[in-house]
Amino acid sequence: MKTKKRTKAAFTLIELLVVIAIIALLMAVIMPALKTAKRQAQAVVCLAHLKQVTAAWYLYADENEGQVVGSRNSLDPYDSFGFRSSKETAPSYSWVCMPQSKTGQEKLYGSTVEEKKIGIERGLLWPYMEAMDVYHCPGDTRYRKPATGSGFSGMGGYRSYSVVGGVNGEEWDFYTRLKNINQLKNPGDKYVLLEEADGRGFNINAWILDPDMNTREGWVDPVAIWHNERSNLGFADGHAEKHRWVDEETIEAAREGKINTPVQLGDTDIEYMRRFYPYDQLR
Repeated sequence: MKTKKRTKAAFTLIELLVVIAIIALLMAVIMPALKTAKRQAQAVVCLAHLKQVTAAWYLYADENEGQVVGSRNSLDPYDSFGFRSSKETAPSYSWVCMPQSKTGQEKLYGSTVEEKKIGIERGLLWPYMEAMDVYHCPGDTRYRKPATGSGFSGMGGYRSYSVVGGVNGEEWDFYTRLKNINQLKNPGDKYVLLEEADGRGFNINAWILDPDMNTREGWVDPVAIWHNERSNLGFADGHAEKHRWVDEETIEAAREGKINTPVQLGDTDIEYMRRFYPYDQLR
């Protein structure tokens, strides 16, 4: 007697399409969560990096009779610099130098990542922390993209952090800069380093804000929002913490790396940064 062969049941086209649709739906749900988790992990690494840079900033002052390291970038860490408002000329004591070739040729425009790193190595904080990765936030991808600043060429910046101008940096016409850490009142409240999203090829000089808001009603330099619209700040007592931005003007300027962005006086973000911006006295 012949037995009837059993045939294996195959998926129909409709069943395959249903399975594919379910997988696509699951991916759509999971991917944003994975991206958020990745950014959170990057923020943790970045916070550890910024703590190390802030500790090096503090150690420099401790070993130099309280003098804080200069916050602008020059070709050489001991270049003379005429301060805009006081007309004073003094060595810059640059914590990092500007991008340059191995022979010391200035690379203000179109510098490579390697030339940016050479500038970091020639700054005065390098001996305190000889680790290039520490100067970079893993969420900062500007070095993979063209510079966005008008008139600037090449790729974006590699160094993610800037020192505040009020601590031995550019004065502009806003304030007198402080030069000694002992001039800082409540150092645990005063941020001295932060993540900056300068779109001009690298974070040029110090991060500037007008704390009085009389001469420039807005952001002079942009902050960065690489951590779900949050940034890490390093404070004068050596600690670092995450800060969340809430105003749309802040977030837009950060996304585009824009400088001199107007804001409304009284906005949450600008008021926080004005309140804790370190400087000697207003002009």
